[in-house]
Amino acid sequence: MKMNRKTKFFSIFIFFILSLNVQASVIKHVYEVNLPVISQEKQIRGAAFEQGLIEVSVRVSGTSLAPTQIDLKKATRLVRQYRYKAMTQSEIDVYMKKTASLVAPKFKLWMQFDGAKVKQLLRDNGLPVWGYQRPNVLIWLAVKDGRNRYLLKKSDVSQIKEAISNEAQQRGLPVIWPEYDLQDKKTVKFIDVWGEFWGPIKQASKRYPVDAVILGRMNWSNNSWTVNWSLLMENQTESWRLSALDLDTLMSSGVGVATDHISSRFAVFADSANDGRLLLRVSDLNNVSRYAKASRYLSSLAPVKNVYATEVGRSQVDFHIELSGDESDLKRIIALGKVLVPDNRPDTRPDAQSEMRTDISVDTSQEGTGMTPGTKSEAAQQTSAGSPDEKVNNTIRNSLPVVAPKILKYRLNV
Repeated sequence: MKMNRKTKFFSIFIFFILSLNVQASVIKHVYEVNLPVISQEKQIRGAAFEQGLIEVSVRVSGTSLAPTQIDLKKATRLVRQYRYKAMTQSEIDVYMKKTASLVAPKFKLWMQFDGAKVKQLLRDNGLPVWGYQRPNVLIWLAVKDGRNRYLLKKSDVSQIKEAISNEAQQRGLPVIWPEYDLQDKKTVKFIDVWGEFWGPIKQASKRYPVDAVILGRMNWSNNSWTVNWSLLMENQTESWRLSALDLDTLMSSGVGVATDHISSRFAVFADSANDGRLLLRVSDLNNVSRYAKASRYLSSLAPVKNVYATEVGRSQVDFHIELSGDESDLKRIIALGKVLVPDNRPDTRPDAQSEMRTDISVDTSQEGTGMTPGTKSEAAQQTSAGSPDEKVNNTIRNSLPVVAPKILKYRLNV
C-alpha cells in the first residue's frame, strides 16, 4: 500500500511518542555540557560557552583537533538553552582538591547546544560528524604500580578506572570492563595482556558485546607512569605509547588517541559529490513498535539526512533515504549497530517489482497548494495537452527505460 500524507504524518507521530529500548552503544546528551563557574556574569558565561563548544565539537566530530578548526566565538549563538545550579560545599571541596584551583566555583552551568547548528558548523569547516551509534570498546588494562601487578576489572574501584571512564564519557565512547571472573581467568592471564598475546585476549573478548578492544600495559617507574596502548578493531591494530606524571592526564590522553582512531572509521564527512538516494527495505516489521524502532534507528545514523517510508507491507517497509556521503558509509554504520542485519531471503511478494518502480521519487512540487503530489491543475493539464513541445517531451520520456532504484535489503534483528 502506498503512503499518503496522512499516513506519513501518523508514522512520524508514532516515531516520536513510542518509548523504545535504546541500544547500549547509543550515546545520549551529546550536545550537553556541565561546567563549574565562579559567577553568573555575562563574561564568565561567554567563556564557559566557548569551553562547552570545545567539548561538544570534539564529541560530535570524534576528533580532538575540532576546536582548532572552528570559530569558538560563535559559541553563544549555538547555545539553545542554559541554566545555573548552586554547588554544594562538598562539591566545591571535591573540585578544589581535584584541580588545585585557587578560586572556588559557586555554580554549575548546564548548557545545551543546538545539534543542527553544531553539525553545520563542523561541516562548513571540513570536519566529520559522528552519529549517536558508536562501537562498544572493551578495555584490558594490566597495571604494575611498583608494589603490585593486576588486571583491572568491572568490579574494581580505582582512580585509573575513574579517569578512563570520565574521559570516555566526555568523548562519547562507550567502554566496557571485563568481568575477569572464573570464565575469563581460564583464558586470560596477566602475562597475556602484559605481553600483548592477542590470541587468548580475542578468545576471552568474544563473550562481550563489543566492536573494538583496547589493550594497555601500565607501569610505574622512575616516578612516572608509562602506558603502552594497542587498539584492535576490524582485525587491524594501532599502537601508541604515552608517559606522564599526572594520572588523569595520562588516562585522558590514552582514551583521546583511541577515540580519534575509532571515530576516523565511523565519522562521516559531508561530500556533496557523493551524496545520494536509495531505498532500504526492512523486513520483520510486523507491528507498529518494530516499525517505529526501525524508523528511529535509521534517522539517528550520521550519513542519513532524511528518511521516510514509501511502501508499507504486512511485515516490511521500504524507506527512502537521502544520504550525506555514500552507500558504503551507511552499510558500515548499520553493521556496527546490529539493529538491522542483511536480509538475503528472496522477495516472495508477487508485486515486488511493480512496487519497486512506483515509488522511485516523491513529487513535492504542489506543496502548499492543497493538491495531491504528482498531479497537475486542470489548467496545467490543458496547457500540457495542447503543447507540441510537451507532446514531444512526453514521447521521449515514455520511450526511456524505467530504471529501478537500488534497494538494500535488511531485516530487524530481534
